[in-house]
Order: sequence, then structure tokens, then C-alpha cells
Amino acid sequence: MTAQAGRMARQLPTLNGLRGVAAITVFVSHTTLFGFFADERIDDWWYAAVSRTGSAALGFFFILSGFVLTWSAADHEPKRRFWRRRAARILPNHLVVCAAVIVLMILARGGAPLWPTLANLTLVQSWIPNEFIFNGINPPSWSLSCEIFFYASFPWLLAGFRRLSAAWLWSIAGGIVAAMLAAPAFSTAFLPAEPTYTYADAAFPQFWFVQQFPLIRMLDFVLGIVIALLVMRGRWFTLGLPAAALITLAFYGISQVVPLLYSVVAAMVIPLSLLVAAAAQADVEGHRSPLRGRVAGWLGDTSFAFYLIHILVLYGASNISPDGFGVTAALAVMVGAYLVTIGLAWVLHSGVERPMMRRFAGSRSRRRAAGPHSAPAVAVPAAVEPLPVTTDDRGHTT
Repeated sequence: MTAQAGRMARQLPTLNGLRGVAAITVFVSHTTLFGFFADERIDDWWYAAVSRTGSAALGFFFILSGFVLTWSAADHEPKRRFWRRRAARILPNHLVVCAAVIVLMILARGGAPLWPTLANLTLVQSWIPNEFIFNGINPPSWSLSCEIFFYASFPWLLAGFRRLSAAWLWSIAGGIVAAMLAAPAFSTAFLPAEPTYTYADAAFPQFWFVQQFPLIRMLDFVLGIVIALLVMRGRWFTLGLPAAALITLAFYGISQVVPLLYSVVAAMVIPLSLLVAAAAQADVEGHRSPLRGRVAGWLGDTSFAFYLIHILVLYGASNISPDGFGVTAALAVMVGAYLVTIGLAWVLHSGVERPMMRRFAGSRSRRRAAGPHSAPAVAVPAAVEPLPVTTDDRGHTT
């Protein structure tokens, strides 16, 4: 392996570029929430074509989170240091965006709802099967509620899985996929069929269990841990990145025609696992990848901030014309909203996220040794910091 390939293997730039692409697909899927097209037939077509891309991106993000945390995990890292790095990664951005939303709600409506605000600020909303609480304040932050749970469990999960043989890891991976395929049937059989979710033809309790319940979404995260260990040990099979991408697109087509409860998670778990592993292997083996460029890397670095902000920008853009736009104008407004989101994401990333990571993500002993005038230490390269996001759309995504 060349020195350049070795650096790529440590930082996984292709996965970071994919993270930026996934964030864009979340944005596109969430445009279906706001009725940008005045013609209902075109709006319905747009919804049918892209609304479920967000749920696929969410599965990617959760698998990616487990994979990258395992890939970059230091041996014998103290749990408190790991948790401090994770908190520094997500909480400052989350709290800044929440504060901005609350201020806007006070200015526009005279106040913010108490329980959704408290649940959102403390990131417990995904544990509460209540649509009003779940969608309060900044709806996409529900995925952070899941990620906080994942992070709390990760040190013990990794320690346990590291002790297992490759044969056991493959068995666990198969069991996880089977459980994810069974979850929709379980929710249909045992959970209430009412009320219907506002943005989807599905019962909210059933949809919540499959898409947003942290114990179920932990399966994606654990699968990412298992895949990372298999790839690191050389026990994963070889599949090129182009082939993995084509398989993912094909399965997205399948997700469009299966019942909703199966499409949001179960239909995409296998191709997304293949895609994450193939992207990592491309970097390990030094293969060419179109996702290692500077622009793709920047989009990946700012994707978390982008994710947190994008719904607010789309909401503001839709209010320019509540009755929708013509096709050309609607597309222009969406592009404009995307560019505004990118700009605000850069401000949040550079003004909040990076300074907080420098300040709190490194070792305390190194910070003390460095002194007040030294350059701040950064614990893990930005390229391997996972996005906690991920996303929901018209009841179909995150």
C-alpha cells in the first residue's frame, strides 16, 4: 500500500464524500414536504419520485456512524473522552439551531410549545411515540436522539464485538438483517393502526417503531460496527464501488413499490451495507473515486450543519408562495434554498462546530500541555467524523 493510500485508509475520504451526497438526497426528499409545485399532478409525481430518498440516506448515516466510529476507535480510549468528543461534535450545533428556531417561533407566534421544546432540547423525542412532540422545533434532530443512545452504548458494544471471531460476526450481521426485515411485520401485528401519520398513509405508532424508535435503529448502527470489523480483518468480500452504487440504485427502485413500512428501512439495509464497505475498501486499496475531490470533501465536512438547517430554509422558501410555483420557478426556488442552506451550513460549521471540536474534542492533558498560545489539538480527522443524522420526510424519511 502506498503512503497516499495509507492516509486515505485512515481518513476514508470516499465515505466522507458519500456523506455529502447523502445530505443532498435528504434535502431533495424534504422538498416534497412543502408543495413547491402549484400543479398537484406534478407535485404528486415529484413526491413519488424522490420522497423516499431521505429514508435511504438515514439508513446510510446510521450504518456509517457505527462503521466510522469502529474504524477510527483508539485502543483503550477512556469512555469519558469518547463521550466528550461525541458531545462536542453534535451538541453545540444542535443547541444553536434549537435556539434560533425558538427565537423565530417567539417572534412569529408569540411562543414555543413547552413539551416538544423540552424533548427536542434534551434529545429524547425519538423515545416518545407522539407526533406532536416528535416533530416539534427542528424535526430532523430526531436522529440525534437515536445517535446519543448509540454513542452511550458504543464503548461496550465495540469491546464485546472485538472479542468475536469473523464467523460469529457474519452470523450477527445475518441476524441483524433478519430482525430489520421482521420489524415491519411485528409493528403491524402488535402496534395500533391509528392514528394515521400526517405525512404518510401509515399508522404513526407502526411507522415510529420501524423508522424512529432508537432500539430498532440501533440495528443499523450495530451492523456498521460489525461490517467495519470484518473489513478491517480482511474478511469482507470484494465488491467495487460502482457495482455497489448500481445495486443501491436498483434496490431504491424496489423500495418504491414495496409497502411503506418495508421501504423505509428493510428494503435498503443490504445495499447500503455493501455501499459503505465498498467505499471504505476503495480507499484502503487506493482505487480511483470521484468522491475524494475538494468539493465533495467540503460537502461531507459541512453535512451535519447542512442537515440541521435545511428544513428551516425549505420552510422559509415555501412561504414565499404558499400556493406553490410554476415548474421553472419551483425548481429555481429549490436551487436557491439549497444555496442558502449551504451558506448557512458553512457559517455554522466554521463558526460553531469546528471551534467546539478544537476546544473540547481533544485530550485534556494535551490541551494543558500545549498551553494557551499553542495550536489546538484535533482528536480525529474531520473526514472520519460521522454524521449523526440523519432525516425524515413526508413520513417517509428523516
